[in-house]
Amino acid sequence: MENSNKTLEFKLERTIPAPLTEVFDAWLDPKIPGNPWNVAEKFLLDPKVDGLFFWALKGTSHYGRFTVVERPVRIQHTWVSPKTLGKESRL
Repeated sequence: MENSNKTLEFKLERTIPAPLTEVFDAWLDPKIPGNPWNVAEKFLLDPKVDGLFFWALKGTSHYGRFTVVERPVRIQHTWVSPKTLGKESRL
């Protein structure tokens, strides 16, 4: 039987011409267009280490937990959705 566990690693960078604190705060504000939470139909967010998030879009649930929160420079969290087959991805 073939092992289907794969590790994919991506690095995405984008320069946004704004102060770090504004970008950091906007990323966590569901009212700001362009962040992952903005289009959620159901939404919970507790952006602290070990804090959880949940959001649903078109009947599909996505959830995870924050593993790093260093305002204003870094946010890291896990991600679980039907596509991850119950396994955590790290973003």
